[in-house]
Amino acid sequence: MPTIIALDVSLSMSRPIPNQPSSTGGSSSAESDNVLTYHQLAVQGINYVLDYLTKHARLEYVSLIIYSSLYEVVVDFTRDYDSIRNALHKIEHYDKTCLENVLVAVNNAFKAHWGSQNYCQIIFITDCGVGMGPSSLKNTIINLQTYKAACASAAAAAATTDGSKAMVTVGSNSAAIPPPGENQWVGFSYPSKLSFMCLGSLSTDSAFRCGTKLYMQLLEVSGQKGQLFIPRMKIKHEESAGDDASPITGDDGEDIVRQLTRTSALECFGTMCDINYRQFEATLRCGGYFRLEEPVTVWPAPLPYTARDVLGAETTKLMSRRLEVCGFLRMSDIGSPMSVSRHLILPRSVGGTVGASEQNESGKPSSNGGLKNGHGHSSAEERLEADIKAFYAKSDAGEHHQHEDHGLDGTDVNKESVCVLLHGALKVENMAALVLVGDNWYGFIYSYADGKKKWNLMLNVLPPGSDVVPWLGDLRYLGTLEDAFQGENPSFPIKADKRSYSQTIVVWIRHASLQSDIQKVLRHAKKLPEKTQHFYKELNRIRRAALSLGFVELLEGLAHIFEREISTLPLNASPDCSMQLTHAAVELRKTNNRDLKSVIHALPTQYNQLA
Repeated sequence: MPTIIALDVSLSMSRPIPNQPSSTGGSSSAESDNVLTYHQLAVQGINYVLDYLTKHARLEYVSLIIYSSLYEVVVDFTRDYDSIRNALHKIEHYDKTCLENVLVAVNNAFKAHWGSQNYCQIIFITDCGVGMGPSSLKNTIINLQTYKAACASAAAAAATTDGSKAMVTVGSNSAAIPPPGENQWVGFSYPSKLSFMCLGSLSTDSAFRCGTKLYMQLLEVSGQKGQLFIPRMKIKHEESAGDDASPITGDDGEDIVRQLTRTSALECFGTMCDINYRQFEATLRCGGYFRLEEPVTVWPAPLPYTARDVLGAETTKLMSRRLEVCGFLRMSDIGSPMSVSRHLILPRSVGGTVGASEQNESGKPSSNGGLKNGHGHSSAEERLEADIKAFYAKSDAGEHHQHEDHGLDGTDVNKESVCVLLHGALKVENMAALVLVGDNWYGFIYSYADGKKKWNLMLNVLPPGSDVVPWLGDLRYLGTLEDAFQGENPSFPIKADKRSYSQTIVVWIRHASLQSDIQKVLRHAKKLPEKTQHFYKELNRIRRAALSLGFVELLEGLAHIFEREISTLPLNASPDCSMQLTHAAVELRKTNNRDLKSVIHALPTQYNQLA
């Protein structure tokens, strides 16, 4: 779950925070050096966020962007947070604020690195400046409203033309939506959350109050999931002793903090981090009656899954806090099913083994062994299971040796780790564990190695339902070999005698596969007219694959490539080469060729002898 931090470096951010307390008896030069500006407060907030990620989410990729009327990517996506801290000291201030340019830049930068399927956290740190002129935030909202209204009217007109609002084809709907402007932001094209860290005071700053309303209106008009974080005013007795900001008494006699302070701003950053980067803590359970369980952390935190049925009704499901291992399958049998998301399973350390929560009133450890993992046992079967585990875990020499197994920090050095046991078994046996992650919702846990040869437990979450992997069937009815009838073929999965396809399937999981297919078409194009038949055969194969995957943009890209190849043809090239490339580019752009059953034929010429 990458994070983009966008810092406002307009001239308004260089202002000192008003009504700061001055040290009595000090010189005027020393007081001016200690004045805290909005930019310095924003830098302290970024350092707070980086410290929080270092402690709770060290695997996060973070990028730093600064913006005013223009923007600059200061640090690209990295896990080296020290490079971001060092870059904060070299930032300079520029002119006015222009939010729309940096929103477009953030959208393009994230898609270039992570695609449109990953989730992104976007944090803007600003004093809620709205800018001036055509690039102001108010004009951005007006242009966004105009674009949304144009899209709605175009879709309604297309539905009326087709004769039914419910039956609108994909081709006509996509053609009806007008494209946005070159530098116009109409929302992010990937799942994301936009957080605005607003540095200012609502009670005394009228410009800040107006800016927050416009920023909130921007979120509402765009439909973007996001939130504004504003430092709150505090009562005097809430201020800690020795704080750099003293409470200011208002005209009405209320003793409250009416100005922005360092403490209130950092608390605002802390609230944002707790909301956006909250760890997903769960319990991994494995085994039958004598179960093994361990508290784990699922990273990144799974998002709510929203499913839409045929009638358009939406249903949102949340992942359970208890992950139950149902069984094990070979990796070759699982294959590559469609998944919702992937997560790392990391063991989570809990406090001391014998703590206050595990002791009864007499001071002795409680017999309820399930509380050692932070989860109570609600049913009688679970309490009985915990008693049996506690009985087998006792030492034969008595309670004296039991206390010797604990280290100085109170942790049990001989405590079993389900993650280590499960990871080693899955890696050696080349198998995966089928896990129940919710009500009628499954996933697979397997051993995974990244590019640095570091092995981890990976959770692959499937779409909700029990029949989501076609070649496995209903996951609720999977059994062992002992459950098979006598004489039944134990081989799995069952393979068909005849293949249902007549040619090799097009697979574009990696960029190299798509690039090799395009290069193959271009090689045939340069050998026209001898390779006319092969050229159109490969062209139709790529076109059908792109339409099947919904990759319609590839057709326009191929048309541009063909037009560019025409201008680079050598002088001794056949005239049929440019004619066929022009014909292919025109045919790819036609809407009637968006049907899978249609075929692009060669242009009859005297060179290919088809006339």
